[in-house]
Amino acid sequence: MGLMNGETRSIHSARLPVQTIGCGAGIRKKPVKTELLTLRTTPGIFLDGFQNKITVAAVANTTLPEINEGGRLSTRVAGFGIIRYDKPARKITFECWPRNENFTDPKSKQYEGWPIPISQRDNFNPKETFLLPTLNISKENQVVTVRNSVNREVVSSLRIRGVTYQPKVLEIGSFTIEIGEGDQVKKIYEVNSLARNKKTLEVNIGS
Repeated sequence: MGLMNGETRSIHSARLPVQTIGCGAGIRKKPVKTELLTLRTTPGIFLDGFQNKITVAAVANTTLPEINEGGRLSTRVAGFGIIRYDKPARKITFECWPRNENFTDPKSKQYEGWPIPISQRDNFNPKETFLLPTLNISKENQVVTVRNSVNREVVSSLRIRGVTYQPKVLEIGSFTIEIGEGDQVKKIYEVNSLARNKKTLEVNIGS
């Protein structure tokens, strides 16, 4: 639920002790120092109870004045979340509001650390990449999926805008590119990645 096309919806919760947002950032050369995720967590990279990596973007925990004030609604960080979707821009904004704040009032404030904007491309935006050839596709807005040729694992999958797209990968190697969806999928096998790739591939969907 969230805000879409001017329609207002909200996600309510009686307790919001920790807000987490997971982001894939590719493979790191150096190991990341991680700690166990707890209710006293501050922003950073942590491990949950199943040893999954979690990036904590912001935390809403009870402050000392709120504890002294007492009351279940203040000491448990009561509030609600709102997710705003901007489909044309492919962006999502996460909001976290204290229970008694009026989110329609420009003067109202969210919990510290919010709002948090996330772009769709943040899911696969590594700093170090290698390039596959640029695709010139006969039909616009197609789904382009890249798989590792050896183990068939998906490297990335994205519905592109327009008819031109150059996929990125994380290593030098051979890859399979799948373009289209449903019963109209064009597969190109054994495509090699390069540090600099000026090659192009013409892709005719439906043939």
